[in-house]
Amino acid sequence: MNGMVLSAMPMGEYDKRLTILTVERGKINAFARGARKPNSPLLACSQPFSYGEFTAYAGRDSYTVSGAQVSNYFPGLKEDLARLYLGMYFCEFADYFTREGNDEREVLKLLYQSLRALESKKFPLPLVRRVFELKLISIEGEAPQVSACAVCGKKDEGNGELKHFFIGRDGVVCDSCACRFKQQTGGDGEGVLTGVSPACLYAMQYVVGTPSAKLYRFSLKEEAMAEFGMLVGQYIKKHVGRKMKSLLVLETMGFAQD
Repeated sequence: MNGMVLSAMPMGEYDKRLTILTVERGKINAFARGARKPNSPLLACSQPFSYGEFTAYAGRDSYTVSGAQVSNYFPGLKEDLARLYLGMYFCEFADYFTREGNDEREVLKLLYQSLRALESKKFPLPLVRRVFELKLISIEGEAPQVSACAVCGKKDEGNGELKHFFIGRDGVVCDSCACRFKQQTGGDGEGVLTGVSPACLYAMQYVVGTPSAKLYRFSLKEEAMAEFGMLVGQYIKKHVGRKMKSLLVLETMGFAQD
């Protein structure tokens, strides 16, 4: 099975319990017997981020890994704590959404490309984080509406009509609908109506509509990045039911603030 180790937990004296995201079976739980022994052939492949071809056989409730050919360990992530824990957050986020038996190959592609982007050091960490979050939730069928007004369906024909993001409708809205909403509520109300710049709107459209292999090919200026991060953060907070443990660690380091 082709896949990546999302997490590894010690079991007993020498074993490990792995969560592996695979192409063929979706997310699976697997035991690596003796993987904690110093001379174990499974020692290297039973670490988080290990990506490659796993040989495993099915039991009643889980799999047992008997071997693996690992093609990438992402060793560069371990050189920097922020990158390491952000990579762990990506794995935890993927674990939250994926299921056994589902076709999760697009999530696996996204995870692989995002870890490569982290390791490359070519992109600001906040950008990689928000791109990963927005794309994963889009793959899972919960993408925000960013190509047309989420209320009336009017498309942006290059005239800059879509100037607002309405968290209450999970997408952008045109000037007319934004004005109508403000008149009805006497302000932004509980829907959280936020202005969205052309640069931020383009970034959201690009991430939602672009294959994972081509995602990390753009940059944002500081002001647009702050806006992009804030809007994606609001959206994720609304649609994700819990906060990831690895993200809490990043917050104690002063990196991740929603």
